[in-house]
Amino acid sequence: MTLDYAICGTRNSNIGLPTGLKILREGGNALDAVEESIKLIENNPYDITVGFNGFPNLLGIVELDASIMEGSTRNAGAVAAVKNFRHPISIARKVMEISPHVMLVGEGAERFAKALGYQEEDIIDELGIQNYHNIMDGKSLEMPIEAQELVRELFMRFDVHLKEVMENYSIKEWYRKLSFDKHGTTNVIALDNESNLAVGVSTSGIAMKFPGRVGDSPIFGAGIYCSDKAGSACTGTGELAIRLSTTRLVVDRVHRNIAIDKATEMGILELKQLKEQGVLHIISMDKSGQCAAFTNKDGLYHYYADSSMEDPEKRQSVFLKIQ
Repeated sequence: MTLDYAICGTRNSNIGLPTGLKILREGGNALDAVEESIKLIENNPYDITVGFNGFPNLLGIVELDASIMEGSTRNAGAVAAVKNFRHPISIARKVMEISPHVMLVGEGAERFAKALGYQEEDIIDELGIQNYHNIMDGKSLEMPIEAQELVRELFMRFDVHLKEVMENYSIKEWYRKLSFDKHGTTNVIALDNESNLAVGVSTSGIAMKFPGRVGDSPIFGAGIYCSDKAGSACTGTGELAIRLSTTRLVVDRVHRNIAIDKATEMGILELKQLKEQGVLHIISMDKSGQCAAFTNKDGLYHYYADSSMEDPEKRQSVFLKIQ
């Protein structure tokens, strides 16, 4: 069955999806539905994975990534490592629509946003700062005492002690734990009544990341991809999606007439190739409005709504245990 319109999003999208659904119901386009849905999530101070109060990096600074892509044209825009701007998804859309580029990062993205009139502001409050210190003090993630001491030294004098931390403790293992417990991304996919698909992604990335770390969220073909036949987006350990080119492969499978659920499932199963720990949650939707969501972490869910529904409904994502 082909639906008039549809919208879906990952676990924290329930705040924004009703607005996106309303836009689609009133004949609005998929890009607007995606952007406006995500802006509401970026605005939520209690969602510590996106936008305002997002997870800080190792030095206590919030750096945000976002991207947006239109399926019919494959036009795309992204920003990465952006500080002091609440709505990176809107800046990403402007990169797509008015700049000659596809991605801007760091200071360049910030200068671009400021030139367009976006307001700089402090995007972390006392709640966000406390969440940061809870991780730093080992209260919200189990770490050996020696690891806590080294991480504090790394925080105090990053340039001096980075080599020491990496030599004396398996910092990669610590980040793998963080990727299971302290990460988050909002992904929204929309299909409008003109059969246009769009995908958007916004995140503060993995907690305590190295300054300048960029995950899969702003990288087209990794954490986001969209064509006229399907859109796909990821949350989880971004480094894995980058290495696997996850979303581009999901969409390409749909172009080869593989059903959207099977195409998405295969994206999770590809984790076997990497033979290492990490979490991945893929959500996809095809041009008929059919949504699929698969993950290798039990208990994850997503939201979905279409033209036959009054409100978005919560759905369990399919769990696949990867050996």
